[in-house]
Amino acid sequence: MGKPLLTHNLYFYIWHLVICSLLVTAAPSTSLAQADHLKVLFEKLKTAKHDTDRVNTYYSISRQYWGRNADSALLMAQKSLDLAQKIHFEKGVALAYVSKGVALGYKGKWPEALECHFQSLRISQKLGMEGLTGNEYNNISGMYISIEDYSKALYYNRQAYKIALKQNDPTHEGVVSLLINLGEIFKKKGQPDSSILYNTQALVIAKRGKNPINTTVAMYNIGENYVAKKEYGRAQVYFYKALAIAQKNGDDEDIAYCHNGLALTSYYTGNYNASMTYAQKGLEESKKSGIVELIATAYKVLYLTNQKKGSYKEALYYRNLEVALNDSLKTAEKEKVIRNIQSSYELEQKQRQIDLLSKDKVIGQKELERVKLRRDLLTAGAISLLIFAFVLFRNYAQKRKLSEQLALQNKDISAQNLQLEELVHVKDRLFSIIGHDLRGPIHTISHMIDMIKEDGLSEEEGKYWIEKISDTLTITAHLVENLLYWAKSQMDGIQANPADFNVQKVIEQNITLLKERAAEKKVLVTGVEGTTPGTVYGDETMIDIVIRNLVENAVKFSKAGDTVTVSAQNKDAVTVITVKDNGKGIPEEAQAKIFDKFSSYTTYGTASEKGSGLGLLLCKELVEKNNGTIWFESKAGIGSSFYFSLPSL
Repeated sequence: MGKPLLTHNLYFYIWHLVICSLLVTAAPSTSLAQADHLKVLFEKLKTAKHDTDRVNTYYSISRQYWGRNADSALLMAQKSLDLAQKIHFEKGVALAYVSKGVALGYKGKWPEALECHFQSLRISQKLGMEGLTGNEYNNISGMYISIEDYSKALYYNRQAYKIALKQNDPTHEGVVSLLINLGEIFKKKGQPDSSILYNTQALVIAKRGKNPINTTVAMYNIGENYVAKKEYGRAQVYFYKALAIAQKNGDDEDIAYCHNGLALTSYYTGNYNASMTYAQKGLEESKKSGIVELIATAYKVLYLTNQKKGSYKEALYYRNLEVALNDSLKTAEKEKVIRNIQSSYELEQKQRQIDLLSKDKVIGQKELERVKLRRDLLTAGAISLLIFAFVLFRNYAQKRKLSEQLALQNKDISAQNLQLEELVHVKDRLFSIIGHDLRGPIHTISHMIDMIKEDGLSEEEGKYWIEKISDTLTITAHLVENLLYWAKSQMDGIQANPADFNVQKVIEQNITLLKERAAEKKVLVTGVEGTTPGTVYGDETMIDIVIRNLVENAVKFSKAGDTVTVSAQNKDAVTVITVKDNGKGIPEEAQAKIFDKFSSYTTYGTASEKGSGLGLLLCKELVEKNNGTIWFESKAGIGSSFYFSLPSL
């Protein structure tokens, strides 16, 4: 027997997400609210004056049963479909097929469910309902994930993605289900790291949009992939978080998935009593909702756990139930039907294209006949007039085309000029720094080395000058590092390599690195006790450079007795890092120049330290490369606080 893994069919959630925008009312958050809403809908059904209202109400009732009672959802969807077909209400037919497909999918009837979604897709394409077409592409992708045909799943996911890009949604909520579906495809193909990446992107968007259903699904799927990686502790953390959100949201289906996930991780970690408890809960909830794949998963965990506990009779009982249920889900005949459904749809699409071409051909022939008749009736004078008009029009079109080309060329030239101006500015800035900021420290080091070479220096004097050389070299090396990083970002562009990392660890490393240097100015560098930022998502090397630059700047503009404080704090879906000092501050008239790469603003520190002005520009570049934002608050004579944010989990 292969290693047992919990399977989570994401398309059930996706169906819920893509269709809820089509409904008049939103789904209730608890079973009590659902019962009240169903009562209202049934009353509305009795008083409906028009058949179209009855179709929509049947559909709304069907949707209320999603994830709670598959049979009731199927019954109401069929009533909606029958009435919509009777009155030739095509939009109602399309939605009824969607709901029927959802219910059949819950019951594990893949061919019938897939046929329903293809029927809905046909109607949406016929009526030009691009939104519903995109939704159905996504639903069909989810269906093919369930029947393990990943090439078709990926094809339909890409079709849905093309439509989603046209929506121009700044929140990116429309791509969450697509990212989750892609994650599911890679998980099924045995690539859990790629799956975690796609689900993490979906989780960031879901948290930003404060969508509990999307957040629950993404967290659950990340946990499921950690099960595949045998990192059961991390998997349990995500399952517990997903369960808490699902319970708060009153989502019975998600609760069942999370209980099954915790049952599986408890089994793998040897906690068989907890595994039994969670699996029994998952089985009860799955039977109530009628989701057959959830039931099969619960059977598998109960079989494995009873086997480990030595309860072989119960283990055999659940094993037989699991095998029987899986056999009913996957048969050669069903796979043949599914292939026929896909082939039928593809043939219809090709025939539709042929029909359109034939129609265009007939129209073209008739048009040619009319043109010929008109041509025969026209007089020579009329023909001359047409030729004259044609010449005028052609000249006008050519002039307009030339004008448009000239405008485009002028636009390109302007863009190139702007780019050249920026490159010239970068070049001037680099030569300025090389000619002044680098030449000065290098001459100083050379002069100090000459002094050490001279005879007559005492041992104490020699040590003093060596320490001075070391300090100057450290400052110069930092300047060169900033210079190279900034020059590369301006000329070639730099690419971030984001990954999860502990930002608190990076903060502590920089405090340790800079504390001794700051002590020479009698400035204290410290972190804030009790801050507990979570894991952030970004390029650790870039963020290390940002923190070091901000702390060094704070020390530079602090005087003896001042304190520089570094802290990090979680705020919603981001972590905000703060570097605060009570030094000399920034004059109000200079604050607008801080992040302006054309102003070249710089000033001396409290100990006459010279700067290049690159540090804060580099910080801005690197933070924005990691999908973050940087800003500051400052008052002259009081101090400054610099902040930047990073995406966090």
